[in-house]
Amino acid sequence: MDQPARLSFPRPPVILRMVRAAASIGVVIYLGALGGFLLQSVLGDAAPFPLSYFFTWDMFPSHNTRSLRRVAVGRTAAGKFVRLHPSAVQQYRGGVRGDLTHVDLDARGLAYRDSVEQIVRLAAAMRLADPVTHVYLFEKSWPSKYNYPGDLYEAWAGVPKPDRVAWRVVDEFDAAGPGLQNDPPAGDGS
Repeated sequence: MDQPARLSFPRPPVILRMVRAAASIGVVIYLGALGGFLLQSVLGDAAPFPLSYFFTWDMFPSHNTRSLRRVAVGRTAAGKFVRLHPSAVQQYRGGVRGDLTHVDLDARGLAYRDSVEQIVRLAAAMRLADPVTHVYLFEKSWPSKYNYPGDLYEAWAGVPKPDRVAWRVVDEFDAAGPGLQNDPPAGDGS
């Protein structure tokens, strides 16, 4: 009985085998890195994985790569400057270092001015002799990769962590504006 003819495929050229091997190695490295990142998230400690901290922003380009802190400064009637935000009046303190307020967590800063206006009203009751007359709202920003602790950054990069901070004035307003005056209502008192 005749056997059916077998199809024979030519052996792929050496270059094609090398491309397949390189692709397989790339997949193994990628899966290994992914496993390392998952292990890091389970452990919750970035110290053994300094490379993953810097790799994150390359993998997720839509992730915000800037860190922000908001600072409000008021000028008093005597010309002194006082910090209004963050203040001891605010109860929420989040973040790793406990230095984030609810205003810092909102990337758009929608409640920033309202929060500072409330602090100005509270400060007016405490600072009767030297009230706040003008308020400046600032944002301090820096690249998020510099949030990494200095010693670990230096161990990874081989150079000391630079101080790359930028400040900008978001808004300024008079503390005697509408809704901020603490003057008693006009009238004859009867």
